[in-house]
Amino acid sequence: MLISLLERLGPGVLTRSCPLELVDRVVSEAGRAEKRRRLLSAGFTVYFVLAMWLFPQADYLEVLRLVKTGGPGLRPWTGVNKSSLTRARQRLGWTVMRELFRAVARPLGTADELFRGLRVLALDGMLLAVPPRRRP
Repeated sequence: MLISLLERLGPGVLTRSCPLELVDRVVSEAGRAEKRRRLLSAGFTVYFVLAMWLFPQADYLEVLRLVKTGGPGLRPWTGVNKSSLTRARQRLGWTVMRELFRAVARPLGTADELFRGLRVLALDGMLLAVPPRRRP
């Protein structure tokens, strides 16, 4: 069901949260920009990894198909297999994803929504009805 939702929405869901300019900047600052043109570019691999986090139940090739759908101007791919995707992820490295997270993640809410200076994540509203204590 979630996979069909991404198919309808297309990869725009990922590019709205993480714009291409931001991804390119983070990739280049991490020193992971390509020295030669590759079929699986570092920027595309970032979106591939993000889609893998969204759909952990899907295999590599299914996630690749989902990310590629709706991409204008993308040429047909041949020879892309699981090992190519693994190598692309290894070339990208984990530092790119960490820096992308740091660039995108922001706390929700405002300072007015703090309780005694702390962000409230959950409230326990449990009530217990107990009988009154009898005195001997």
